[in-house]
Parts: sequence; structure tokens; C-alpha cells
Amino acid sequence: MHDIRVIVLNYKRPKNVSKIIESYYQTFPITVINNNPDYTFTSEYPIDIINNNENRMCMERWLRCYDYPEPYKLVLDDDILISPRSIHRMRKARQHIIGIYGKTGVESATRYEDLQDHWCEDQHCDFLVGSGILVRQQSLDEIKTHLESYGYPERGDDIIVSYLLKKYVGSYTRSKACDVLCLPEGDVGLNKDSNHYKKRWEVLQECLN
Repeated sequence: MHDIRVIVLNYKRPKNVSKIIESYYQTFPITVINNNPDYTFTSEYPIDIINNNENRMCMERWLRCYDYPEPYKLVLDDDILISPRSIHRMRKARQHIIGIYGKTGVESATRYEDLQDHWCEDQHCDFLVGSGILVRQQSLDEIKTHLESYGYPERGDDIIVSYLLKKYVGSYTRSKACDVLCLPEGDVGLNKDSNHYKKRWEVLQECLN
């Protein structure tokens, strides 16, 4: 059995998702979760596709981890390609949760924009940011009930997972130096919303409290 399953969301960047599939399908099992009810995602490659009849937001990718047996899940944004070699290095670190992008400075920040970025560098972080996160399924199993209780929040799934693992598994989050290719973001990223960082800050405050 493979150690790692790649789980990626599709909404309005199917070309990116197809590029990710082409890059990984011979190395990792892949699940594509299509959150766009107006579009049926298909692929010529042997992958698992879930076409949702509604947009279940980003939390859906974490909840779907429980449907698959692989001991590690790589939860990947649809505008990121991490080299397979880097993914295997993340796996060898044997962490509860590790990713390519993290934030520090939570204790002193007064707004989300005050936080410090750690992109593709080895760093202990306060929490990890979406993009590309490798999580141990056994650790995710420990927070299943708590994670499910959040439902499908509009923002902050990555913050919620980071802090639940910190609280119930005692894990710290860590960013990792990786070789990454950024795919076209277009005009559909959640961060294009003028309230995006305000909403993420609210989720962070809820997790801290």
C-alpha cells in the first residue's frame, strides 16, 4: 500500500488540478474533490473523483481524509506543485503535521497581517497555512470528533486543524524547505476577498480562546 495519498480541491482551476494529476498519478494515489456544483470534473487518469453537489469549502478536504487508508495525507491547494522528492522528505520527518508554509508571531500580533511568513523553510510555526500540508492519519483520527463539530467553516480550516492537533495530540507545527512550483492563481483565490484576512483572524482568535 502507498504511504501517502494526495487530496486536492477543485473549484474554478480545473487546468491546474489536471496538471497536478499528471505530475503525481504515477507516484501517489490521488483524490480530487470538486466543490463546484456547476462543473463535473473528469480525468483520463486512474484517480478518485468526488463531485459534490454543493461547495463544502476547504474543510471538506480534511474530512475526506477519513475515507482512505493511507497513513499519510498530503492536503494540497490547486495552485501548488511540490516535488515528489520534497514530499518524501516531509514524510521522512515523521511529524504529526508538516507543511511548506507556516506563520509565527501569534502571541504579539493584533491582526492577521502582523504574522510572520515562513515559506519553504525549516521552521517551528504557530500554525500551518493550506498550500501543502502532510498530516499523519493516525493523528488526524485523534481529532475526528472535534474536527467534524466545526462543520464547513468559510475560512480557516488549516488553522483549526493545526490548533486541534496541538491541543489533543500535543503536536507542534513545522514548515519544511521544499521545491515548489506555483501554478496560475487567476482571480478565484479565497485571498482575493477583501475580508479574507479578517475572517482568518477571527478563526485564529477562536482557536486561541
